[in-house]
Amino acid sequence: MRIGEVAALAGVSTRTVRHYHHIGLLPEPRRRGNGYRSYDLRDLVLLLRARRLTELGLGLDEVRDALADDSGVELAEILAELDADLAAQQHRLQVQRDRIAAVLAAGGETRSPELVAALKELTAVLGPDHPGLEREKLIAEHVDATTPDHAPYVWAVYRKILADSDLRERIVEVNRRFEQLADLASTDPAVDDLARDAGSYGQAIKSFLPPELGEEAGDPAAARRLLATVTAGMAPAQARCLTLMFEYWQAGA
Repeated sequence: MRIGEVAALAGVSTRTVRHYHHIGLLPEPRRRGNGYRSYDLRDLVLLLRARRLTELGLGLDEVRDALADDSGVELAEILAELDADLAAQQHRLQVQRDRIAAVLAAGGETRSPELVAALKELTAVLGPDHPGLEREKLIAEHVDATTPDHAPYVWAVYRKILADSDLRERIVEVNRRFEQLADLASTDPAVDDLARDAGSYGQAIKSFLPPELGEEAGDPAAARRLLATVTAGMAPAQARCLTLMFEYWQAGA
């Protein structure tokens, strides 16, 4: 058989056959007196094996090694690894499909149901025209997206705070005063006064936290990153005040 014939029988192109010869995947067949390659049944079977292995997902180097191993041991190992990789890909795809299904079921809402409910409650408490509402919403969405394992606990604590009328009113009042810092210097005494007042309810909030979020399980580095992210773009006085609040809360004021 000539190269065009063996290629047609194997269902590949002549260019593929030549490439396989070039990289050593297939041995060169004997040549006729006129210099043309002459393929026999063994060459066709090797080409068919190569095609089947590439269809299974093996790379050409792996196909070459597998064809060179008469015992089939190396092929079995290669296929076992490939099967494991495909299983992992299948799992990732299923997780992705489940997430897409959840978003579709929610009418295109990409945020978690807990976050959506929390934002509605936040809007009701602060009022839709509150100057800091948009920032508080962005902070809440950031927490929900970056701490998915802890987010359910965070929103459970959030609901407990809103259910405590005294604590809720204290936080709303602090929030109102916080907005007034925007036009003040960072060294203004009002910054320190507000930070101390806000620090007074830190223990009340901590009392709502489950053991999983206790200090012994905390992540100081993550807390610092969150603080840096939240204060980015804030007025200097507000950024300093929030930093002081965190210090008071961590100190157990």
